[in-house]
Amino acid sequence: MIKVQDIVYCVFRAPDLDKMATFLTDFGMVENGRSGDRLFMRGAGAYPYINVIEKGEAGFVAVGMLAGSAAELDEAAKLPGSSPVETIDAPGGGKRVRLKAPDNYRIDLVHGMEPAPELKVRDPLAINFGWKKQRVVDLQRPAFEPARIVRLGHCVLKFSDGDAAAKWLRETLGMLPTDRLHAPDNKAATLGTFMRCDRGQKPADHHTIFALQAMPGDINVHHTSYEVQDPDAVHIGNQWLHSKGYVAEWGVGRHLLGSQVFDYWRSPYGHIFEHYADGDLLISDIKPGDYPATQENLAQWGPELSPTFFDSVRA
Repeated sequence: MIKVQDIVYCVFRAPDLDKMATFLTDFGMVENGRSGDRLFMRGAGAYPYINVIEKGEAGFVAVGMLAGSAAELDEAAKLPGSSPVETIDAPGGGKRVRLKAPDNYRIDLVHGMEPAPELKVRDPLAINFGWKKQRVVDLQRPAFEPARIVRLGHCVLKFSDGDAAAKWLRETLGMLPTDRLHAPDNKAATLGTFMRCDRGQKPADHHTIFALQAMPGDINVHHTSYEVQDPDAVHIGNQWLHSKGYVAEWGVGRHLLGSQVFDYWRSPYGHIFEHYADGDLLISDIKPGDYPATQENLAQWGPELSPTFFDSVRA
């Protein structure tokens, strides 16, 4: 049985690779090479890239997920619409199978990528709490710099049938439902399901893919989300991106479902990218929750939800 273990990368298209490289660098990623009309951007973690930008009309191409074993690639290659096992022509190499998910999303199941040397970022800040002091003669002086991305944490995909998509993620990729959002006036109407990796007793992020019910004609990625080392980095990154003149979408705040301190931004071509820190970690036997999709269930604190937050890619 296939059980994906992590999210590795997302693939986008953009008309100008240099312009996207500048934005993603200001967002906190590091360029890790180019090949033809492809740009590879990495975080500080061990994956050789977490974003691939292909030259073309702005849009979303694929998400890469880590297989639990090489044998899972052979199993995946037998699924309807799947590619054979292929060698990856990109930093780190490895093997992949391209899966056809609902609404023709492409999900790359990958295995055997060579890890990259981890990059140095500042340590998370020690905090003096009201009843617990951890910092004595140790001054807080974090640099004003981009929020240094550690890793890709999750993506949100809009589906024509969110329930069917969540079922496919369970049955095909072995993912687990964490929380379901339903219409406030109709508990039977699913608006989205947060899905996490089944890693047994090894902690997994609250969600790795959020299967969001789309409005008619709006099948697209909603956003991709990147972990930084602490909440201060989220706030500093917010100020850095403001100083560079980028378009803020929503934040800074703290989510209810997942608990992340969040901040959302638009790329020069309208893709939504999120910084987050301090997200929930769960093990496999936690039972799923069920919540109405209300403002108070989207954020514990923060500004009002942006009126354009659920819009797709826009320039």
